[in-house]
Amino acid sequence: MSVIDRLKRKCNGFEISTKITLAYAAFFVLLLGLINFVMWLSFMNALFEPAERTINYSMVEVANVLENLNDNYASFDKDPFKNKLVAGVVLRVVTDDGNLIVNTDENYPSIENFNSGIMTDPPIFADEDLQISKFQNALIYCGTMRFEPTNEQGATLYFFRTITSELATFHRMEKFLFGIDVAGLILALLAGFWLSRKTLTPIKEMNKVAREIVFDNMNGRIPIGSANDELAELAKTLNAMLDRLQAPIQSQQKFVSYASHELRTPATVFLGYVDVLEKYGKDDPDLLKESIDAIRSEANNLQSLLERISFLSRLDQHRLKIEKEPLDLDDIVEEVMRKMTIAVKSHEISLLQNMPAKIYGDATLIRQMIRVFLENAVKYTPEGGSVKVSSRLDGKKVFLSIADSGIGIAPENQSRIFERYFRVNNENYKAKGSGLGLAMAKAIADLHDIKIRVESEHGRGTTFTLEIPVAESINNA
Repeated sequence: MSVIDRLKRKCNGFEISTKITLAYAAFFVLLLGLINFVMWLSFMNALFEPAERTINYSMVEVANVLENLNDNYASFDKDPFKNKLVAGVVLRVVTDDGNLIVNTDENYPSIENFNSGIMTDPPIFADEDLQISKFQNALIYCGTMRFEPTNEQGATLYFFRTITSELATFHRMEKFLFGIDVAGLILALLAGFWLSRKTLTPIKEMNKVAREIVFDNMNGRIPIGSANDELAELAKTLNAMLDRLQAPIQSQQKFVSYASHELRTPATVFLGYVDVLEKYGKDDPDLLKESIDAIRSEANNLQSLLERISFLSRLDQHRLKIEKEPLDLDDIVEEVMRKMTIAVKSHEISLLQNMPAKIYGDATLIRQMIRVFLENAVKYTPEGGSVKVSSRLDGKKVFLSIADSGIGIAPENQSRIFERYFRVNNENYKAKGSGLGLAMAKAIADLHDIKIRVESEHGRGTTFTLEIPVAESINNA
């Protein structure tokens, strides 16, 4: 495994805050180092480039003077050389036999001292044609040029220029820049640590709240900060997702609770009457009939419960098949009412008006919806009460009303009657049921664009009015 792979593997184990801190520090130090490097380059260029330019210029000017002396070497004079030198440049001319014939600055270091300090590894900025010598605390640039007159002894010209007279200052500057880099690294680490902690604190809060949210308790929500940034948007999105999840989970919890309760009752009845039949049913015809009727009744209730659970489950999973077609609503109402009057003898059930109307929908679902409202009316009406049904056509709507003389619905409960598992009870009347009937009826109504209006007075009955579009208005739409 390579070093890079090891570093990657090790970094993958870091917390996000640590990664952000290191990345921020690395970027800051890289930027600071780049700035310091540019400053160092600029400083070095400011030291070397003027020295090179002045030496080269002086060499060109002196070369012109020497060219004029080429044929008249005897007229040599050092004064013209001084006039051609740029300020700061020192000239020394040494003949081939070792005589120093020109020296523009006698206090300047000797050629021997210069040669003894020549740098074998000069800075990268130095001109390759020039030499650099370190003398005490100074750097000295030197360029050389040959002069070989006709029939005369030749000479070497040395052009000196001090680059910096105080190397300690230069080294202090390098140390200063290095110190800035170290201080910048420390500040970058501190700033990155603070910034990452501040940035990731909301995420840690989200993580904490998310850990506390469990299946049995989904009431917790992620706090949304005052800043309108991406984290706030993420918190809003997660809270909205929790809201969407909470409703079906609570519905599932209610379903488990109510289903277990509702299934426990028929199971108890079945087992009770089976025990009775085993002991006494064979010899008592009346007890046998009573037991069979009770088991049949509970079986019917159980079948109804399972049908409604299955319906709502298929609806939630979008697996409910709907086959809409033109229907005669009056025929469906008459059919459901006829079966209801045969099955229910304890209430007065009457069809007051049944106007012909053509609607568009699924016949099976429409029958189930009407039957739910009728069964609900009977369930919440004490024995001897009445259930009256009527339909009337008004323009492009047909209004089907189911009115009972039952216990009514308190105002505070009217907005909840279509919730799953909700049942209306009062102190004097306890109705049986799963609390799924009206929820199923409302679902069917919504599938057919049917509006439901509820009118009820506590203790004086309830009227459900279904506003059903007629087939012509649906087709025209």
